[in-house]
Amino acid sequence: MDKAVQDLYDKLIAEIRKYRPDTPLEMIERAFEMAYEGHFFQFRKTGEAYIIHPLSIAITLAELRTDLESIAAAILHDVVEDTHFSRDDVAERFGEEVARLVDGVTKIAKLAYVSKSNRQAENYRKMFFHMSQDVRVLIIKIADRLHNMHTLSGHSEEKQREVAQETLDIYAPLAHRLGIAKLRYELEDLGFQYSDRKKYDELSRKIEMKQSERQEIVEQIMKEIRARLEKERIKARVEGRPKRLYSIYKKMISRGKTLEEMFDIYAVRILVENDDECYKVLGVMHDMYTPIPGRMKDYIGMKKPNGYRSIHTTLMGPGEPFEVQIRTHEMHAVAEYGIAAHWKYKESDKAAKDKWLQEIMDLQRDLLGSDEFLDALKMDLNAFAEHVYCFTPKGEIVSLLSGSCAIDYAYTIHSALGNRMTGARVNGKIVPLEHELQTGDWVEIITSQNVKGPSRDWLKIVKTNTARTKITQWFNKASRGVNLRKGQEALEAAAKAENYAWELLLHDRRDIDVLERFNCKTLDQLYAMVGVGGLKEKIVVHHLVREYEKTLPPPTDDELMQNLIDSSDKHKKNKQSSGIIVKGIGDTAVRFARCCSPLPGDEILGFITRGRGLTVHRTDCVNIIHMEDFERRRLIEAEWHVDSRRENNYHTEMRISCDNREGLLVDITRTLTEEKVNVKTMNLRTIQSEAIIVVGIEIADNERLNSLMKKLRNIPGVGDITRSAV
Repeated sequence: MDKAVQDLYDKLIAEIRKYRPDTPLEMIERAFEMAYEGHFFQFRKTGEAYIIHPLSIAITLAELRTDLESIAAAILHDVVEDTHFSRDDVAERFGEEVARLVDGVTKIAKLAYVSKSNRQAENYRKMFFHMSQDVRVLIIKIADRLHNMHTLSGHSEEKQREVAQETLDIYAPLAHRLGIAKLRYELEDLGFQYSDRKKYDELSRKIEMKQSERQEIVEQIMKEIRARLEKERIKARVEGRPKRLYSIYKKMISRGKTLEEMFDIYAVRILVENDDECYKVLGVMHDMYTPIPGRMKDYIGMKKPNGYRSIHTTLMGPGEPFEVQIRTHEMHAVAEYGIAAHWKYKESDKAAKDKWLQEIMDLQRDLLGSDEFLDALKMDLNAFAEHVYCFTPKGEIVSLLSGSCAIDYAYTIHSALGNRMTGARVNGKIVPLEHELQTGDWVEIITSQNVKGPSRDWLKIVKTNTARTKITQWFNKASRGVNLRKGQEALEAAAKAENYAWELLLHDRRDIDVLERFNCKTLDQLYAMVGVGGLKEKIVVHHLVREYEKTLPPPTDDELMQNLIDSSDKHKKNKQSSGIIVKGIGDTAVRFARCCSPLPGDEILGFITRGRGLTVHRTDCVNIIHMEDFERRRLIEAEWHVDSRRENNYHTEMRISCDNREGLLVDITRTLTEEKVNVKTMNLRTIQSEAIIVVGIEIADNERLNSLMKKLRNIPGVGDITRSAV
């Protein structure tokens, strides 16, 4: 066995022994043996043995003090997908519980969706479905992403940025949502490092210089605090805690401040035995140093929704402010490990589900299409840190997203309360429904039995996904019959457009497959989702057609050629030249794939469709690379044959990453005009100080495109330029 692998395995066992010194570890040993055998000849892009990946994930879980079933599932999480072992093999050797966890974590197969956002949202739908059954799946998935981030250097820069942004948008907030700071901060810093290397390096250098200058000050403060607490006979652990890089960067952006203007880039943490001592220490700190007004937060009296408890206060130290965090040792364990610090995995199935995960499942099942689902998920995750805490008339605390209104409050309490509300009182006064609630508000909802239901205008007001989901559910239910009929008709029409009968596509258990695929319990639910616009009928039919065609005998070469000849005959009647030549047929009818937008000069392949001629892809198109074997039999060699006497232009897109500076768009459009490029579409979005511009253009060939890109890169502030799908 390779020494690096043996060392990692020994480290895993040692880490488990720290919190399970006497527990037999036969399950872990057998899991390692199966994974080692299955992955024996496999290597990652970094060149290291593949087994190092699952072992590293398992070590992360052991550091979180998770149960042995989770660790075994982490070791085995790729064996079903990537080795000769099956799910039944896992269930037989380790039991159904481990097999279910492996099922939930197994990487999602690459499928060809209409858009990238559809594909990404579909991955999250599946992920949340499995996580809602057992939250341990989420913990393993986050640990999996952490190790992938540590080994991201083996990928292209574009892939690094893509994965890093997804990590910042989804995985780091997920870790935060479950209170696992140990994973969250590491994911954030790695995501920041790969998403914007220039800003990361610049801020890193500045903070390193700043912290080294202040190290003596921090040490002096901690020495003073230890001495005072000892005098007060309070047993405490006092430690310095440097702020994480990404956390500082986010605060700089949100507050519009430079690093020099930031108050609390370093902090002191004080750990004590019980809650009473936390408040005693707070009094001592405010006696020793001057507190800065408005900078004290008590998360012990009002804990965060993820279980985080601590007291934060910012004090004026020698020369400038610093932050102090005060908590018990138990609170610190929860802050570092979140749900993993106290999860009772052996309780009932109901106890193994997290309320928030169930809300996400309601959101994706009953409400939105892929783009909206993804946007709503990111909003819910990234807005999670900012909450307000209001009181019911009985004095109970209700946690809401910052910016929430009375409607959000009502639906958080109960859907019936929201559906019947006519107004609200805040602190005893009648307020408009859109009134923004603040921490400490006492809220009372006014209702009436005569109210028929919510208003659609409320969807423009509410802040929380809970309220948005419940309002939309009410309208969906009210018009369920119409949506059912509308959805079924749309699916039947989409199937007919593909030359299939809808009923035929549902035969041979494909109806069960499609329900599982789109997380529906019945066909009526599927029809309703399509009818309300939450799921595109073409996506459903495309999936069923693919599954049906897998059952058909492979077409013969003669059949494929005849299919092409028929299309070619129709094409010749139009007397138009596509510029594509297929051996044995010549110029033929083609469609240029929207997923890769081929241009003359690109290496290409043709894909023979059923009744729609030839679709031309670039050979490096992701849909060609990941095409399944049953579809590859329809690929055929093709080449460009463009008439130089005629000026043909082809559609493609450029993705331009650049600094968000004034006048940049003017400079780019001026260059496009000077180069006489026909611009068809242009979309711009900004991410903090960066701008992403996607331009759809018509151009003659890839040589002309490369020349255009070169000139655009000469514009000050323009960074990376790549071709992207339409």
